[in-house]
Amino acid sequence: MQARNIMEDIVIKYLDEMLALRFDLCTCEICRQDIIAYVLSRLPAKYITTDSGTIHAIMQQLRLEQSSLILKELAGAINIISKQPHHEESHDRNQAYKLLMEQIKVDRGADFSHYRDKVLKRRIALRMRSRNANTYSEYLQVLIHSPEEYEKLFEVLTINVSSFFRDAVVWDHLKTQILPELIARKKQQGVWPRKIRIWSAGCSHGEEPYSLAIMLYELLEKEKVEINVEIIATDIDKACLAKGKAGRYDQMSVKDLNPYYLRRFFIPINDEFQIVPHVKEFVHFKELNLIHDPGIMGVDMVICRNVFIYFNRSLQEYLIMKFHGALVRDGFFVMGSSENLLGEARQVFENVNRLFRIYKKIIVEY
Repeated sequence: MQARNIMEDIVIKYLDEMLALRFDLCTCEICRQDIIAYVLSRLPAKYITTDSGTIHAIMQQLRLEQSSLILKELAGAINIISKQPHHEESHDRNQAYKLLMEQIKVDRGADFSHYRDKVLKRRIALRMRSRNANTYSEYLQVLIHSPEEYEKLFEVLTINVSSFFRDAVVWDHLKTQILPELIARKKQQGVWPRKIRIWSAGCSHGEEPYSLAIMLYELLEKEKVEINVEIIATDIDKACLAKGKAGRYDQMSVKDLNPYYLRRFFIPINDEFQIVPHVKEFVHFKELNLIHDPGIMGVDMVICRNVFIYFNRSLQEYLIMKFHGALVRDGFFVMGSSENLLGEARQVFENVNRLFRIYKKIIVEY
């Protein structure tokens, strides 16, 4: 009666999943077998007879017990084997990737050189798989011969994930502490007309700037004070900006929205919801490349959340200082919950709420 090590079956299944979108390394049969052999040499074997009726149940149990160890060993094996494959490489994947990114820059003027390679490669891989391209060189040919592919590529490369009042505790703090402070400042100013200016950077489809507009409308209505509001919402993605300008959202976009806000600030139109005009007029959408274009100067607040994670450290530092320059004295800067101040920025911003990543611009006297 023949026995086999079913750990091999489990390793192969996990390996298939891990290599599905790895176009940045060799996944030929030689390398696959080398990876499998390396991992199996470091795992305890589990032999069973091939005629056992409980193979599936045993495999399921092993996956539950050993998954963390198997995935760890696989990640290590992939890293080792990909750097020293036991065969001649037919092409340089790193060079092909660089050529691809250079061609994207030449064709569309989009410079992703400051983005993290791991993020870019993972997102590009989604389009490569969709177009049945097995190498970066093949995908480059797709872009050259089918320019319409760029639209799909930019959909996955740019950051379009947002929702109304995303991270409710942060928005509650903005509504109860930060925005009232801005309003109080404007009330004390002798300058007329009084105006609150906010830059929503990386605004995606507009949920973030419209959330700000709704809150400011409510607060100004409660205060019974006349202060103009200008929220400049910027993004590099033209399709996102077009949707934001339209101010119309489907049921999925508003499914988590407070019913009170939905009733008061949205107009139902068929299966969609339109932002009411008196809130919509607060927000102005503008195409802007955060890296290369001038910033929006003289603003009371910059809100840029969950964008920095896609940039490398040097660019993060550059952008934070760019936002610092855009803010008026004591202006507020709001980041995403997983993002942090870096470098010189720690000296020129004061912590207002470290947990919610809210900071205030300070002027350092030298």
